[in-house]
Order: sequence, then structure tokens, then C-alpha cells
Amino acid sequence: MKGNRGLLFLVIALIAGGLVVFYFSYYGEEGEKRPTVQEAEEREAKAPTERPEQAPQEKLEAVLGEKVVESQTMTVEDRCQKMESDLIEFFAYLDEQDYVRELKIGEDTFSRFKRILHDLSLHPPLPAGEGLNYDMIISNIYHFYRTLDLKDVKLISLIAKNEADSMEINLALFYRWLMSGDECRREKGLPPSLDSLYRYAGFLVNSIGGRAYLFRRKTRLRLLLSYYCLLTIHEVDKRKMNSFGIDITPFLEPLAEDIENHQLLYFRKEYAGKLIDLKNYYLRKRKTS
Repeated sequence: MKGNRGLLFLVIALIAGGLVVFYFSYYGEEGEKRPTVQEAEEREAKAPTERPEQAPQEKLEAVLGEKVVESQTMTVEDRCQKMESDLIEFFAYLDEQDYVRELKIGEDTFSRFKRILHDLSLHPPLPAGEGLNYDMIISNIYHFYRTLDLKDVKLISLIAKNEADSMEINLALFYRWLMSGDECRREKGLPPSLDSLYRYAGFLVNSIGGRAYLFRRKTRLRLLLSYYCLLTIHEVDKRKMNSFGIDITPFLEPLAEDIENHQLLYFRKEYAGKLIDLKNYYLRKRKTS
């Protein structure tokens, strides 16, 4: 009888949790109804855009990396300083924006950003092994809300919404900085360890909770985050640090197709080409193993 009662409580808890997730996924923070995924994608596709046929060369270099000649002439210390100065410049810009000021976070955004990364690093999610482990599924669904202050979640959402036009450049900058832990001296655990980045990358693309979080984002942001998550897991796999055995090959070609068909991405062909290169890398690796 006690076992049946415990199972009943578990089912009730899962249903209640699902209803809460549904409410916040389907309705905005103010109770405003959100569009379905299909409606959101149709609206985004119809939105006006000034994206030129070819992206400026300097933006291409910013996303794909520094100029080869420039990279060869810069020392490691110079590259690290440049990444950090670019990061500081971006957050200085955020500090001047009205939507950030109205949030009244009580400190500059760069300090807040470093604290957010620190908190996330202390409590990384499990990126694999959910199966029918309901406790893990629920934990992953609520991970960001349990780990971060609600004002932090709001800040991240506002930045993603208001800085969408420069998203590709900014995410490329963040990715290079986050992956520079081996090269650049880490101050107070920043950038986070590669293992921590790997856990979050795996969580977003490989868990129910992480994928649900991604699919509540706008298409452009979802595709870019998925892209950089796969790059991160690939880097970990090359170093033989893929401790959870996450296989990214099923994600590569579908994501490449989605990205190449998304007209609002400047560098969709470059992203898609990189993903196909990774697919071929793993095909060759399997043949030789």
C-alpha cells in the first residue's frame, strides 16, 4: 500500500511539474500567451531583415576566427588580452542600454556575468543518462531556475531578445573566450573548466530538459547555441574527455540542414560546412577504429 501511495505521489508531482513547465513555456512571464514553435518560426521568417547577400569580410573573420596573418603575429598573451578587451567592451555597451538599467541588477553586467558563470560551474547538470530517471529529468528541466536568480534569467533573456542582430558575432566571441581556458590564465575559475562547458553543452543537446529549453528559444538563437554545443563536445571528444560518451553524429547533418535553410543567419553556409566536416570526421574515425 505504501509503495502504491509513493508511486501516486510521484505521478502527481510529475504532472504538476509538467503543468508548471507548460505554463512558463507557453505563457510569458507576464501571463501573455506565447506562439507555438511553428507560429514563431513563421513569424520570424516573415520579419524584415537587412541581411546582405554576402557578409562583410571583417564579420566573417570575427565569427570564424582572427586573420591567419594576424593570429600568427600575435602572442598568446596578446590574443588573450584582445578577447578579454572585446568582452569587456561588449558588457560596457550593455551597461548603457535602457533595458539593462531598468532591471536594476545592482552591479555592472560584466561582474554579474562572471558571477553567473561561477554559480553555473558549481552546479553543472548531468548531460546524459536520464532514461526513465524522473528525478533527473525534473532536475534538468528546472536546472537554470534552481541554479540562477530569477533576475539573472531575466537579464539573459533580455540580452538575447535585444541583441539578436549582433548575436552571431557575440556568440563567436563568447565561444572563443570560453574555450581559451588552457591558453589564457584562468582567474578565479574563469573561463570555466572544459569539463563544465562539456556538461552544459551535453545538457542542452542531449537531455530532455536541455532540449526543451532550447526549443523555447527563437530559431536563430536555438540553432547557434546547438552549433556551439556540438563544437564543444567535439573538442572534448578529440581530447578523449567525453566521459559521458555523448555521440553527436546524429545531430550534425540535421542541424546543418536547418542552419543552411535559415535565411537570417549571416554565416549559415560556413556553419553548415563545419558540421558536415565533423560528420565526415566521425565517419572516417569509425572506419579506422
